Amino acid sequence: MNIDSEGIPHSMEPEAPLNETHQSASEIEMPIKKGRATTKHVANIALSDIVKYFNLPIVEASRNLKIGLTVLKRKCREFGIPRWPHRKIKSLDSLIHDLQEEVHQQEKENKVAAVKAVTKRQRMLESEKEAIEKSPFMELERETKRFRQDVFKRRHRAKDLKKKCP
Repeated sequence: MNIDSEGIPHSMEPEAPLNETHQSASEIEMPIKKGRATTKHVANIALSDIVKYFNLPIVEASRNLKIGLTVLKRKCREFGIPRWPHRKIKSLDSLIHDLQEEVHQQEKENKVAAVKAVTKRQRMLESEKEAIEKSPFMELERETKRFRQDVFKRRHRAKDLKKKCP
């Protein structure tokens, strides 16, 4: 062992040459670390960019926008969006889908008045969905909340009937 002028011990053995048992630095795969989104990229994100991803959970939206979750939440607060509207929009989509099924059922039974009422409700839900996409901080209308509650109750009762009468 050799000690240099600073008192640090060094081995006197020369470094072993690279052979087949050792891997060179270029052969070792290092995980590529994702960098932060640049300030310029984050500053260029507009509300219209964020609106495109309202139908996705916030984690997926942040991935697609190539920014972090916290950065996306901060941008949402800047635009006046207190909560990510994914679940609200998903709920409206589900109600619209249920109404479409109801229209098909009523058409089979040839009930014209019922079909008109259902399509009117469907148009109302679609317009409310568009309004929420434009201003996500908006609450659902009282009528929509009641309708959603009625749908949930009907589903629950149907499940209970299936359990009781196999």
